[in-house]
Amino acid sequence: MKEETLRALSYGMYAIGVQGKERPSACIVNTVFQIVASPAVIAVSMHHDNYSNQCIKDTGMFTVSVLSEDTSGTVIGALGFTSGRDSDKLRNVRHKILQEGLPVLKENICCWFLCRVINIVETATHTVFLAEIV
Repeated sequence: MKEETLRALSYGMYAIGVQGKERPSACIVNTVFQIVASPAVIAVSMHHDNYSNQCIKDTGMFTVSVLSEDTSGTVIGALGFTSGRDSDKLRNVRHKILQEGLPVLKENICCWFLCRVINIVETATHTVFLAEIV
């Protein structure tokens, strides 16, 4: 198989919201997909080194904000190129905090989901979270 074949697969862009130790945080991922329709279960793939990965493991919950094509590069950069360990990534990003303490973006999203982890699969570099949409 040619490696460029996999690069041609379409992906979306998603903001994953988490409750960190000191404050809510979020990160950008490109792999979220439906596993089962009823109950609604999705899979999210996230690198082991990502701060949000540890936050999800600690709390068992996260949100998914499905980003639209109109999402600004500034938002993607704020959530994708810094670590929530070191900074308040949401400081300049319009968002709301759900009663569960998890953030959801407020602009340029198609929809959002509140998710509860039901299983975790570890690979060499990434964690795949299987989660039921609450």
